[in-house]
Amino acid sequence: MKYKFTIPGKPRGKQRPRATRSHRQFYTPTETKQYEAMVRFISLEHAKMLTGPLRVDIIAYFPIPKSYSKAKRKRCLSGEEVPTKKPDKDNIEKIILDGLNPLYKINKLTHHREMWTPGLYKDDSQVIAGETKNCMVNPQGLKS
Repeated sequence: MKYKFTIPGKPRGKQRPRATRSHRQFYTPTETKQYEAMVRFISLEHAKMLTGPLRVDIIAYFPIPKSYSKAKRKRCLSGEEVPTKKPDKDNIEKIILDGLNPLYKINKLTHHREMWTPGLYKDDSQVIAGETKNCMVNPQGLKS
């Protein structure tokens, strides 16, 4: 069975964890948490929790910069020229795959990890195959 969905907006990469000033505690940046939550929400509109090994293919559509000439735009649209800027393939994969994971919180009374929001799969270790491509499209082709 295939599931296909689109995450609106410009592709984002997973940001590095940040540390507090005293360096005693690390946290995930708010922008990363919000993007992962959006990925989780959109994916759950299409399917419930999946089991077994999975293949995840990702196509990241980047807008063509307005400063590009007509010839360069044409090369971008034909696939001759691809985006080689940030975010890179690895960070795009990380933020999408982490967004498809369930969100867990620690119960302060029992000190156990409990599922707060379900994900598309139980853990990203279920993903055994996949491909990530970066492509360029006209800015009008991006949904926001």
